[in-house]
Amino acid sequence: MKELDNLNKIKKIDNDGMLEVEENFYKQLVEAKKNFDSVDLVKVSGKNYKGIVFLGMGGSGFVGDIVKSLIKDSSTIPIEVVKGYSLPGYIDKDWLVIPVSYSGNTEETISCINQAIKRGATILYITSGGKLEQMAIDSDACIIKVKGGYQPRGAIGFLFLPALLALKDIGIAEISDKEINGALSHIKELAEKFHRNVETGKNFAKQLACLIGGNLPVVYGTSGYLSAVAYRWKCEFNENSKTPCFWAEFPELNHNETVGWQRLISTTKEFILIVLRDEDENMRIKTRINTTIKLVKDNFSEIVEIPVEGSSKLSKALSAMYIGDIASVYLALLHGVNPTPVKKIEKLKAELAKLD
Repeated sequence: MKELDNLNKIKKIDNDGMLEVEENFYKQLVEAKKNFDSVDLVKVSGKNYKGIVFLGMGGSGFVGDIVKSLIKDSSTIPIEVVKGYSLPGYIDKDWLVIPVSYSGNTEETISCINQAIKRGATILYITSGGKLEQMAIDSDACIIKVKGGYQPRGAIGFLFLPALLALKDIGIAEISDKEINGALSHIKELAEKFHRNVETGKNFAKQLACLIGGNLPVVYGTSGYLSAVAYRWKCEFNENSKTPCFWAEFPELNHNETVGWQRLISTTKEFILIVLRDEDENMRIKTRINTTIKLVKDNFSEIVEIPVEGSSKLSKALSAMYIGDIASVYLALLHGVNPTPVKKIEKLKAELAKLD
């Protein structure tokens, strides 16, 4: 466990600075909030949209997932997330299309933007530059330009908060300033608790990485914001820790995956189940989770229940997400892996580039 307290070793392994990016998540959110004050939304305001669709892949695409999970219950119009090359046929000129691409060059997102432009939809671009920025300039569209220089997954604060604030300002997201400020304050507290200088015995993010160890993580959330967060954990363990990870959500997993733990116990004994718990979960969900844990406990090396903290849904979502983000970096460092490079993704993109 003390390996994660060896700061010199951490620095040598993490020579691209991903842990520092995670440690500065609070500062990223504050900077994003400050920069948003200069964004002009006049081109996307004052319209009666039939719906909103987020476009994006990977770390950028997660913006749509988390925003949708936070506002869908109060929204009077549908909110969609598209992760692919094709825009659904029902999205037309009366929709607000929000492409999110940190690099600005995501080919799937660009494909959907071109379709949205042909249909006359209103577009709000969120990017650090690249082709998306040029498309916004060429079409005189609204753009939220964010700070560059990060891995997309490491820029979630720069991407997510402006998207939420934009929908708040145009009257679609019901999020109060109190909720936003409270969420940021909570992340500041967690950043201090999870910092590398805090020894493992007092640092839950380090402890979680050690618990996972060489096991394959399976993350369960509940339909809603914890489903989005569970998916984020899966992606962060994939990209930062370079490890397989699977996720599912209650109650859907009780209609299929629960019975799937009947066989291959010798294999799944090297899996660890992580269950995200909200103290406000209703009795039926609580019963489903508690019963499921009893039913599958012999299939895992360990089951870890993580209570989600926060005074609002936004605060809970960000804090739960943050635990997984930074724990995934610690897991990489625990195994001597640089969390930043994504070489297999880069090789895939190089193959696709040959088609051009």
